[in-house]
Amino acid sequence: MTNVDQALAAIPGFSGAGVELQLSDGPTNASYLLALSGAQYVLRLDKPGARELGLNRRNEKQVLAALAAAGLAPAPLFFDLSEGILVRHYLPGRSWTQEDLANAGQLRRLARLLHELHAVTPVGIAFDPVRAARRYARQLQDVDCTEIVQRVEKLAAQLSKLPQSLVLCHNDLVCQNILEGDSLGLIDWEYAAVGDRFFDLAVVLQHHGLGEEMSRIFLTSYLGRNARVSELKRLSLQRDFYQCLLDLWRLRVERVR
Repeated sequence: MTNVDQALAAIPGFSGAGVELQLSDGPTNASYLLALSGAQYVLRLDKPGARELGLNRRNEKQVLAALAAAGLAPAPLFFDLSEGILVRHYLPGRSWTQEDLANAGQLRRLARLLHELHAVTPVGIAFDPVRAARRYARQLQDVDCTEIVQRVEKLAAQLSKLPQSLVLCHNDLVCQNILEGDSLGLIDWEYAAVGDRFFDLAVVLQHHGLGEEMSRIFLTSYLGRNARVSELKRLSLQRDFYQCLLDLWRLRVERVR
């Protein structure tokens, strides 16, 4: 892993930047708030876990270019794929909390934002959750993981029988990645890929344990109408699907740490 000083020396124009604080230190990367000439930036440095967990930085770069063109994310100022270095403008604001997700008005705002995201022309690789589940299980070599993968495969077979349209998805819509700033926005696009829109919706609902009423408000706001039976079925299956992936991912991250 490249250290901060090495990274700044390699980025044109950033050798004089100062590190104000460390923003995060996760299993795949560490990020830092930089100050330079009165402006603030975010520096992200990959750890070995980024590759081990299957992150595709080339795809992320392509996705970020499309999102920047749509006004949904800042374009990277520097992106070194081989060294795992990213610099972007810092977006001031606060991450959402569970209280935001318990607010019907906030949920409606998020639903509208996701509708806008999913209208962006899809670019990049297709998200293959079954492949991801198999990779995690293969790395873990655990009997319990094998059972989860079998569940994933059954859910995938059921989902394949329902109508779907592929869109550009964020795929990691946890509170920390929903930013309340000058406007509502999303950050941390490293898992973004082309996939089923209902997977994005399922992450919001399942990860945060939202109940029936808030789920109905969220889905109705996203669709602009009442959901069809097939859509409710798809969302339910994707919630189960996401929970399986989350269980596997958490086990894998513990090994990476």
